[in-house]
Amino acid sequence: GLAAVEFFSKVTEKGYRPATFAGLLTCIAAPLAAYWIGDASLPLVFAFGFLATSIGFLGSSSIQSGPMPNVAITTMAMTWIGLMGSFAALILRYSVNGGAVHAGTDTLFMVVIGVIANDVGGLFVGASLGKTPLREWISPKKSVEGVIGGTIGTFVIVVLVGMQSTTWSTFGSWILLALVISIMAPLGDLTESMFKRNLDIKDFGTLLSGHGGALDRFDSMLFVLPAVYYLGMVIKPWA
Repeated sequence: GLAAVEFFSKVTEKGYRPATFAGLLTCIAAPLAAYWIGDASLPLVFAFGFLATSIGFLGSSSIQSGPMPNVAITTMAMTWIGLMGSFAALILRYSVNGGAVHAGTDTLFMVVIGVIANDVGGLFVGASLGKTPLREWISPKKSVEGVIGGTIGTFVIVVLVGMQSTTWSTFGSWILLALVISIMAPLGDLTESMFKRNLDIKDFGTLLSGHGGALDRFDSMLFVLPAVYYLGMVIKPWA
């Protein structure tokens, strides 16, 4: 919810006119519905969100309200924040889908610690050894060396934490989990940087001094969650 507030506030500052109320309601309702009912609820939530957004612009006085770009940017927030964030709730429901009692909380903990390790490893290695830009037009400070450092940090932490886990308890599952995090976390971070560069802003929020807001902290996580959810559903390491 806070990440959605930050997003809508910032794009409004930049001249867009999103359907903020419908967007916020969808971003908050999606993970709640996912946790309560499961992934079958999500199409309905987003269909209603899109309908509410579109119908809202039907009441505008002229085409100058910019219905297409503003519906598009509202739907973008619903998908990026609401839908992808809902996979955290779906991961917590693992036990409902035949997983072990603590499968959901264990998995979510390993995702969080793996993403943090990826960020920290990428930051330190990139700052000290980074020479090859990953995508210079998006973020000159992000380097290939940083991605490699983040990957090493992720594998080390996931294996160490996995050794204490009773659900993710095999070497193969640790490697697959670390691999998914190592691929998706940098993609999430790079995607958010691309959007910020397009909006010409440094951060989406100011929740943490010098570190941005909620969306800036969860950018990597939002990409990792869906991938890990389906990885768990496929390999079922707790079975």
